[in-house]
Amino acid sequence: MFELPVSPKAQKPSFRKKAAERLGSQAFVRLLAILAGGFLCLLLFFVSISPKRYNLTVGMVPDQTIAAHKDVIDEVTTKANRDTAAAAVAPTYHYQSGITEAVIGNLEAAHADMVAARQYAQTLSDFSSRRTYSQDELASAHDMLSLVELQDFQLVTLLNASNEQFDEMYSALVPAVRNTMQGNVIQGQESSAINSIMQLVGYKTNVSLLQNVVLPVLREIIQPNMVVDGEATEAARQDAWEAVEPVVFKQGQNIVVRGEGRVRENQIAMLNSLGLLDDNTVDYAMYLGGFGLVAFMLTLAFAALKGLSPSVAGETRSVILINLVLIISLALSLLAKEIQLIYLAPLALPFMLLTATISSIPAIIAGSACTALSAIMLTGTGTGSATSDWVNLLSIGIFSGVLSSLMLKSNYQRSFVLLTGTLVGLANFLLLFAIGLLTSMNLQSTVTKGLWSLVGAAVSTVLCLAIQPALESAFNLPTPTRLLDLTNPNHPLLRRLLLEAPGTYHHSIIIANLAEASAEAIGANPLLARAGAYFHDIGKLKRPLYFKENQIGTGNVHDSTNPQVSAAIITSHVREGIAMARQYRLPHEIQQIIAEHHGDSLVAFFYHKAVQESANEQLDDEEFRYAGVPPRTIESALVMLCDTIEAAIRTLNNPSQGEIVDFIDSLIHKKIQSCQLHNAPLTLKDLQIISNTCATVLNGVFHERIEYPAAPDKLAPRDKLMAQLQQFRKSTTPQSRQPEEPVQESGQV
Repeated sequence: MFELPVSPKAQKPSFRKKAAERLGSQAFVRLLAILAGGFLCLLLFFVSISPKRYNLTVGMVPDQTIAAHKDVIDEVTTKANRDTAAAAVAPTYHYQSGITEAVIGNLEAAHADMVAARQYAQTLSDFSSRRTYSQDELASAHDMLSLVELQDFQLVTLLNASNEQFDEMYSALVPAVRNTMQGNVIQGQESSAINSIMQLVGYKTNVSLLQNVVLPVLREIIQPNMVVDGEATEAARQDAWEAVEPVVFKQGQNIVVRGEGRVRENQIAMLNSLGLLDDNTVDYAMYLGGFGLVAFMLTLAFAALKGLSPSVAGETRSVILINLVLIISLALSLLAKEIQLIYLAPLALPFMLLTATISSIPAIIAGSACTALSAIMLTGTGTGSATSDWVNLLSIGIFSGVLSSLMLKSNYQRSFVLLTGTLVGLANFLLLFAIGLLTSMNLQSTVTKGLWSLVGAAVSTVLCLAIQPALESAFNLPTPTRLLDLTNPNHPLLRRLLLEAPGTYHHSIIIANLAEASAEAIGANPLLARAGAYFHDIGKLKRPLYFKENQIGTGNVHDSTNPQVSAAIITSHVREGIAMARQYRLPHEIQQIIAEHHGDSLVAFFYHKAVQESANEQLDDEEFRYAGVPPRTIESALVMLCDTIEAAIRTLNNPSQGEIVDFIDSLIHKKIQSCQLHNAPLTLKDLQIISNTCATVLNGVFHERIEYPAAPDKLAPRDKLMAQLQQFRKSTTPQSRQPEEPVQESGQV
């Protein structure tokens, strides 16, 4: 929006005022628009990737088939397999020295205890090999056995054995134990060593002594010399545990199948891990990944937009529009997924809409980011062919989008949009067919997908034609189609201009021709230049007779008006033109042309007139200047230059081509000297092209005419009438313009 500049206050603004100004600035509004748009895009993305939840427990018969929407590990089965592998690892042993000596020492100590017990028994009265011992006697014998504990019947066997039997037992036992201990006695396998010793001793030992004495003694004294290495064993088992590959269900693989068996614990664990169970668990990793992906894509798109098209990235309206188109496109992709027709998604829509409403470069940048997100949304919970579908959608989305942007870049006819949609649909079909042949896909499936993508392109076209006018109206965009509509002579303001200020209307038409030709020559926007020229003087509708071009058959009202008042009336047409433009909702760019087409130039004629009439020649020229700023766009500068050129060139009388060029160059030079072009993005080369283009167009106005011979006397009344008409025309042209203001607007004085 445009406001006439107001002189700033002298006092320093407070912190609260600074904060309010900053919060109300366009940069802050753009930041809010970016954050709000990103949040809505993220919300749509989350809705798309959020899986459906099921109410299942262990032992239930599943009533539907559930597939994994991403790779998931079967933790229960994997743990069981790993535990089995770890348990199967044999322990690791190491030799422990000194064990043989310790065992032999214990054997000798046990032998001494047994000898003492036998000697005690032999001191008893009535000792014999068949003697029966009282409990007190047995207790006394037990007290002598400190190393080996024997049952009463075993102790009786020891006490009643003859000396020969006992000596034979010990004589056989010592070498058998020594030989066995010199081998490997493995921890946990001591019974094998004892059995081996028993077999060696059994040939020379009484059976009763063997079973009742030797066996208890061996069980007490035999120790393993190969003991388990706990750390090494645990490390080996850990290695075996980790070596087992996890059981993974790939994306699209069925976890449970409808009607097939009962739901097992491992299946419940996998469904819970995927967030597919109807409980309060949330797959935070999935949402965190989605947030990172959306944030990365949108940040990258905005960075590319700021680098390649800074004017669009710095305009709040364009940022809001891009976010709105992204949200609409993602929402339509979500709808296509819900109806399970992912190739029907209108992937070309953001490219077509943004090209038609902004330009092709922002359309390609934002459309590519939107396509990447849409492809993931459409295939994120797909079947086993999700990867191929993602590649297909991304390929046709980028290809068809760039194709549509390039086609719509220079042709803005609505009928051409239909042709673009048709070609995009055919391109989608052929591209999918080629990919299908390359990857040996099922031909029928390929054709089906191609046909749906063709329909999706048609949907994009129809939606573009339906949404574009709404966006143009809602955002007041200067799109080519909107500008064509505005330059229609039946526009209410142009109709009023034609009827109420015909001189201004024709003046605007000529400027429009000059500005459009110049814009085409230097690569600017010719439609915007023409539309801006049409409406640049609509403020004159308030007081049309105060402008010379509309004073047909009347005197100049400024002759009897104070110069300050005349200057105020002349300069007010800019402010009044802006008000009318807002009332009729003309685009922002046209309002800018209206506000800047005079810049802050001086109304020199009335200033000099005021100086001449005033006794004090030191007048403040600010009262005689337009309250605007010099043009800041190419189109505004073009309208200013063409306005000056068209107004001043008519003061020349049948000039030659060279005189026209020199005169235009001088007018442009004066604009440069008065600093009216220092904000305009024009080069000296552009100014030279503008000068030559305007000279070429104006040369047709001053083309040579054939001089007709003098008419016969009988036509004298007609000659007299023609002379009067010629005199009338001269009175309506600005040939009487004062030389002090050769570059002022046509017919101001």
